[in-house]
Amino acid sequence: MHLGVILPHTKLYGGVKRFLELGNIFIELGHTFTVYTVEGKSPSWYDFKGETKKFAALKKDDIDALFTTEVKFLEQLTTANTKRKIFYHVRMTEKIRKALKYSDIEVFACSTNIYLYDKKKYGIEAFKALGGVNVSNYQEKTDYSVEGRPFCIMAYGRLAERVKGTKYVVKACEKLYKKGYNIKLLLFDTAISEKAQKLIDNFSTSVPFDFVQNHPFDKNSELFNRADIFVAAEGHAGWSNTVAEAMACALPVIATTAGTRDLLIDGVTGLHTWRYTFMIRRRLKTLIENERLREQLGKAARKNVENFDWHVLARSIEKYLMK
Repeated sequence: MHLGVILPHTKLYGGVKRFLELGNIFIELGHTFTVYTVEGKSPSWYDFKGETKKFAALKKDDIDALFTTEVKFLEQLTTANTKRKIFYHVRMTEKIRKALKYSDIEVFACSTNIYLYDKKKYGIEAFKALGGVNVSNYQEKTDYSVEGRPFCIMAYGRLAERVKGTKYVVKACEKLYKKGYNIKLLLFDTAISEKAQKLIDNFSTSVPFDFVQNHPFDKNSELFNRADIFVAAEGHAGWSNTVAEAMACALPVIATTAGTRDLLIDGVTGLHTWRYTFMIRRRLKTLIENERLREQLGKAARKNVENFDWHVLARSIEKYLMK
């Protein structure tokens, strides 16, 4: 099959990453995959094996199935030379009612979070294209003991997007540090704008911290394995890539339900938290003081996340498209 996706750009965003990962696997499976953007530029942060073209090629290329994740690209999707048109719903904030007006547009959901939202709000049964993460790229944690060093708490450092909830994790750590807990904060991000870079440059906290910037994506396993716990305090999300990565490393995770309904089973594969500093602090305290629980959660999370590997998802989509 000749497959493609319409994207706004190829910068480091979860929705973009999804299709670069899937595209490479579709190519492994014997298909072609093309990314169509305004500029037609290939990603600098990821080794994408397919082609990247400008929008003009959409009417010239012979495409079997074409995806998009944004309503603003409906014109490009509906006028492209493609046999099948698919709206892949990956962001809770994306209002898809306009897409539903087209009887020939199929809807995919990237997670159970999105599937349930679409069913309730729009009364539709989207195809469950759930996932994912490339599990084989991540080394499992084997030692959960913490001796002779600070306890390392990791979170996504996208300060420019409040929805990510980084401030709640930082505040929870500050409270613990003030109480005498020997902890260290590990944040990471690749700035996607001048504003984002300025926020990172000016970041400060009373807790000892490392803020890792522009870390090579293919070495994320090394980064995650520096941590003892991963915390995600997102307000809303389709699929939480960072939680999936942490779980692939068998890290114990504390997270909200945002983008994690498929991943986090409270008390089994992680600890659920609401988006409150005091609750995150309590969950952190529980895990800091219980090595056995950290190991149990981490190992169970790794086993569960294997069900959502990109390869599993790609074959599921392939099967659906070849019906």
